[in-house]
Amino acid sequence: MPVPPRTPDRATAVVLILHIVAMFAGFAVLGGVFEFPEVLRYPAPERFAIFAENEAIIRPTYWVLTMTGITQILISVLLYHVVRAQSHISAALSLIFGTLAGFCQALGFGRWVILIPYFVTEAADPEKAQMAAMLEGACNHYAGMLVGEHLANICWGVWLASICIVFLNGTNISRSLVGYGLALSPVLFLLAGEQIGVSGEVLDPLVDFGFPLLAVWHILLAVQLWRRNGAEEYAGLGRTEWVTRGRAGTCHDRPGLRLNPA
Repeated sequence: MPVPPRTPDRATAVVLILHIVAMFAGFAVLGGVFEFPEVLRYPAPERFAIFAENEAIIRPTYWVLTMTGITQILISVLLYHVVRAQSHISAALSLIFGTLAGFCQALGFGRWVILIPYFVTEAADPEKAQMAAMLEGACNHYAGMLVGEHLANICWGVWLASICIVFLNGTNISRSLVGYGLALSPVLFLLAGEQIGVSGEVLDPLVDFGFPLLAVWHILLAVQLWRRNGAEEYAGLGRTEWVTRGRAGTCHDRPGLRLNPA
């Protein structure tokens, strides 16, 4: 039986699942012990108190979320090789903006691992409490809102749109999944508006539905990559087209593995 060529398909699938599980598990834990995300709107002394009371759980959880910035970068690099269409400008954009999104995300979450505990310690001294609160607020606006949310969401949206365009033009990934991702990408751009004054009443429904739908997209992509595992011909979730730009002279030389849709 012919063995498919070694590709990063399954490694990418594993990272995609780990990334999404870590992200949503982290948010679930913070929602229970840190009143996240409402806690971000509390006065600094109240936020410090909740953080200090549950630091043993909150700090490791934020460390895990910080690592999801690293896994986002890893996903961007792996998908750049998975698509086998590195000459496309969209592939280059996906690599650049996926890396930037992960870097911004890591900076935003990482402040809770190192910086905020320092402010909490300093705020325990009544003479330093006001200054600690002011500096914490400034860091939250810069590292949190500007870098971790506003810029990260913009880069994330560009990454999702560009990698879906590559999937559409140069791979055998399901076109329905590609359309799904392209439809979600504007949601990420809209979410970047909260930090510049867009009403929360407009964005809250997008957060409630957009992020779970984005998680589903990651999981479906992981399933396709795991099943494909380097196959030249792959039915995916119902579409068998395999665009062979630049590969017309090589596809017939390598044995493929055809997988029927479930």
